Amino acid sequence: MDEAISVVVIIDKLPPSCKDFKHNLKHNKEELTLTQLGSHLRIEESIRTQELDNNPKGKNQVSSSSVNMVEGQSSKNPKKSNGKRKFNGKDEISSNKKAKLVCWNCNKPGHFKKDCRLRKVNTDGDGPSGSKDPEKQQAFYVQDDDVAWWVDLAATSHICKDLLWFKECQPIEDGSVVKMGNVATEPIKGLGYVSLYFTSGKCLCLNNVLYVPGIRKNLVSEIILNNCGYKQVLESDKYSLSRHGSFMGFRYVCNGVIRLNINYPFISNSICMASTSTSNNFYKSELWHARLGHIYYKRLKDMSKMSLILAFDMQNNEKCKTCMLTKITRQPFKDVVRESKVLDLIHSDLCDFYATPSLGNKKYVVTFIDDAPRYCYVYLLYSKDESLDKFKIYKQQVELHKNELIKVLRTDRGGEYYDPIYLESIRVILQTTTPYTPQQNGVAEMKNRTLKEMVNPMISYSLLSEGF
Repeated sequence: MDEAISVVVIIDKLPPSCKDFKHNLKHNKEELTLTQLGSHLRIEESIRTQELDNNPKGKNQVSSSSVNMVEGQSSKNPKKSNGKRKFNGKDEISSNKKAKLVCWNCNKPGHFKKDCRLRKVNTDGDGPSGSKDPEKQQAFYVQDDDVAWWVDLAATSHICKDLLWFKECQPIEDGSVVKMGNVATEPIKGLGYVSLYFTSGKCLCLNNVLYVPGIRKNLVSEIILNNCGYKQVLESDKYSLSRHGSFMGFRYVCNGVIRLNINYPFISNSICMASTSTSNNFYKSELWHARLGHIYYKRLKDMSKMSLILAFDMQNNEKCKTCMLTKITRQPFKDVVRESKVLDLIHSDLCDFYATPSLGNKKYVVTFIDDAPRYCYVYLLYSKDESLDKFKIYKQQVELHKNELIKVLRTDRGGEYYDPIYLESIRVILQTTTPYTPQQNGVAEMKNRTLKEMVNPMISYSLLSEGF
């Protein structure tokens, strides 16, 4: 038998006179072992023995409630059994049937908290934990005091600071205010109702909730809950809520305050992209467009036809607001004749991160693009003087793989590759652009723009810092 089960069975078999002692053991925050349980029982027995000696009149009453810890010895058989305890099969089965194990999550007998069905998410909508709304998202819990709901013993009204919680809200513009504990006042902006979903799957509907944006916390009035028929029990730092005998939820008191154990269903995918959804909107084109670096919708449609991504319905007039804000440019120049052989012409340019270093503290990017296949190599640099060293690494790698030699290197007039002795030794022609004419190095400039158009929307969409 599992040790935890044995501990629960022993605690449950204690006599009714040990009700308070049983309650303290059951609601202990740490799981007890058999050794620790034996120590607690011996201490309780010694206390009751002292009470028996001090109160002879209550001898019969105390003796009936005394607790004996059996460890290698039986009260009926004084002989030693070498630490072994014998069980009768019939007695064990009958004791298991008689044992009424109470779940600490739903307060129902017959199972433990780890096996409670109310804690498991039922996607079919069966049972109290099932979700009947197909559009409901199962987002990660947000452990933030700003969006949590707190039980206030002195509040006379339910108060909410965020409009996203309201199912319906009617604006109020009559100048009404709410008075707080520090004698300050905040204006009331609306009145409506809010639905709070506990982690047990039950829903708590709050009517006449005041919308007060200036308050710091969302408050649930204990007085109103009592008037509405809700039963609130605060015992051993555990707060439980029920109505008409139906369990709603519970929460342990933390630092003297009570925060309801509820879900937060309104967290958007733009903040938490790891949240899962049971609706078909999860496969919409906007999500794939954002995941693939905000590529063109035409390319996205081709990938869907090639079964590279999951199929979805493509709208004809879809536009991404992030792309419109970050990709506005003028029309490109006309195409030019490309080289036909590999490594005949290499385009290169240096680009910075707008004074925002990467996570590796690198501030520049250098690109090398072959004019024939337009294959590109990208290197991150700490400083501009590393450009020539990266070109040497690039030259050695591509010439070895392609069995060809680089003929021409085209770049701007930055002077990163200006080393007459080295260029003379490798027989590479260095072409530079006319001053103030970056269009002549358009291939490298276009590649820099393409890289920025991929990075900027991804950073803007994910709300990350520019260092990423």
